[in-house]
Amino acid sequence: MMHPSDGSGGESVYEEAIVIIVRPGEHSIHCIGCPRVALIQILLNRAGNTLKVDGDFGGKTRAAVVNFKRSHGLPRDPVVGPHTWRKFPLGDNTKVVDVVDIGDPVMSGSRIHSLRQAGGNPIRLGLMCAGVEQMVTDVIRQAGSYGKVALLRITGHGNLGRWFTVSVGDVVDSKPKDQKVLATEYHSYIDWGHIDELAPTLSRLKGYFAPYGMMEHHGCSLGSRMHTRLLMHRLADLWGVPVSAGVGMQYGALYFDGQFFTAYPNHGTLETWSKQFRDACY
Repeated sequence: MMHPSDGSGGESVYEEAIVIIVRPGEHSIHCIGCPRVALIQILLNRAGNTLKVDGDFGGKTRAAVVNFKRSHGLPRDPVVGPHTWRKFPLGDNTKVVDVVDIGDPVMSGSRIHSLRQAGGNPIRLGLMCAGVEQMVTDVIRQAGSYGKVALLRITGHGNLGRWFTVSVGDVVDSKPKDQKVLATEYHSYIDWGHIDELAPTLSRLKGYFAPYGMMEHHGCSLGSRMHTRLLMHRLADLWGVPVSAGVGMQYGALYFDGQFFTAYPNHGTLETWSKQFRDACY
């Protein structure tokens, strides 16, 4: 989908955005708004606004985006894309870390290309027997000693909504006998059945998230299954950050196609999670 805003020459904001895309009206299953909008509101407040940080891309946030873009000579529309992102006072705690499961050629091709065009430096993992452990190590390395991750975004297959794949590739389209072998490599994907075994490794990431950090997995249909939602709640509690995944088919690496499901720490909501940012200065 092409959109001429936030750039020139008919730039594709959705495919070439700098790392975090925000569009008016984005919403999860249960509410209008999303954690990414809360981050944009925090950045707009750093630029001199006094927005309520609630994750809702409402009228005031929309107007603040338009005014911010106008003051920086950008098109006067409410889409936060690459040029807008570069103008924000990013400062600390806004690092985005991308992980791509390249076990499938599609992931190692188009997804890597999109993320690099966006200015990212994706971690590439594929077909290894301890992909989750390697992911944690690489994310910590990329976060740096003093860095805080605003978004950890994993791009991989959902495998019929069951697995957060990290380095195991596309299981669904493999042969049945190969599927059985791949299923034993549970240290290369995250699912409800093995979360207890993986929790000690995954918990190492907790201290590397920014206060308003979040995690997204862009595999297909992950947000549609109850067991996967339970897994997402477990991860949200483990890391203390919201965890989001798309409900339907996913085609891009930088945004969700259609509705998405978000699990908040302690089975909270966007409202309860964002309360901590109301009076804080970031």
